[in-house]
Amino acid sequence: MTRWSTTQRCWQLFSPELRDTLRGRDVAGDLARGLPAAFGAWGPLQQDQYIESTTLLSQYLLCTQGDRMAMAHAVEGRFPFLDHHLIEFAARLPARYKLMGLNEKWLLKRAMRGLLPESVLSRSKQPYRAPDSRCFFDNGAELDWVAELLSAESLKAAGYFDAAGVARLLAKCRAGRAIGFADNMAFVGVLSTMLLHRQFVLGRPPRSREDPGA
Repeated sequence: MTRWSTTQRCWQLFSPELRDTLRGRDVAGDLARGLPAAFGAWGPLQQDQYIESTTLLSQYLLCTQGDRMAMAHAVEGRFPFLDHHLIEFAARLPARYKLMGLNEKWLLKRAMRGLLPESVLSRSKQPYRAPDSRCFFDNGAELDWVAELLSAESLKAAGYFDAAGVARLLAKCRAGRAIGFADNMAFVGVLSTMLLHRQFVLGRPPRSREDPGA
């Protein structure tokens, strides 16, 4: 729900027409109705891991940021921790072996003691993040292709977003005041949608090799 509420920031930037289309959609309810019948009897950690693995992991991280990214460069990934025998074993483990207080991956760390340096086993968890809004600005100015895609004319023609709302977000990012996940997710979401619109709806090829639409 924390991730869902953060993503809601993007909805504020939708055009009135799109918001009308989406009004009444109960996405969380749709998800709940598709859960296994025994879901309510599972422990909290089991419930969390099931939802994460069937939504965020399989449909986003492994697909978009894993397989598609790798195969776009003719690289076929092999991930030993995704071996189905290992996943089935881990799914049967008691919760205390996975999360010992606030110590995550407790059993894995214990199994790796003596094989990995203590500095690796005991270090704090590092978040995995894709580039945020700062990557699309140079000395306080948005890159040319970003300015083109997020111009009022482009936004109004596409019809997905409210041009005035995006302009306020763009000004905030330009001034270096975009903080937290909400602003960055909203910016990257708008920009990604406009890239997809240009390339697949309008059918326009990227302008140059430096253009991320390539």
